[in-house]
Amino acid sequence: MNVYLRRWLSGLLIVLATGAVAETPAPVTAPGIELQSIGIYCRPEIEATEVAPDTALGYINLMAAPPEFVFRQTEVPARLGVSFGILAVADRDIPNVRVLTWKPGATSPESWTTDFLAGEPKMRGFVFEYENELIPGPWRMEAFDGDTRLYSVTFDVLPGTELPGVTSDCNLLS
Repeated sequence: MNVYLRRWLSGLLIVLATGAVAETPAPVTAPGIELQSIGIYCRPEIEATEVAPDTALGYINLMAAPPEFVFRQTEVPARLGVSFGILAVADRDIPNVRVLTWKPGATSPESWTTDFLAGEPKMRGFVFEYENELIPGPWRMEAFDGDTRLYSVTFDVLPGTELPGVTSDCNLLS
């Protein structure tokens, strides 16, 4: 084997061993949890807000109804107005579910608690509303019942110039 091929193969092995070529992990769910929708959804109508002190804004938005998912994918452009997330359903009531969002580079997640009611879809999403939120990289949304992980979904947030036709403004979609 010539020296150049050996160096190329050694470099490829180093890249693979260090995880430099990363893939977005597949969604994970616990028994009794179904992910009905994953992806980018139309801008939702906000019904109210709820205090969530362990989030960047200090509150979360409560939607009037589950949104329409228009791009069922985990790749998301980091552009103002883009909304992405999941719609999960539990087969049983689960009180005090701890919901986490891990942003790229964060040492701790944003978190709050909510209740899952059997058979009722529960929305977990994020809307890029401010410039400082436009952070490319892996965004992970998880929920826990105590130490039991109910779901984990990772979104690959790309620079805003990527995926030019992807939007949450459903008025522009045909």
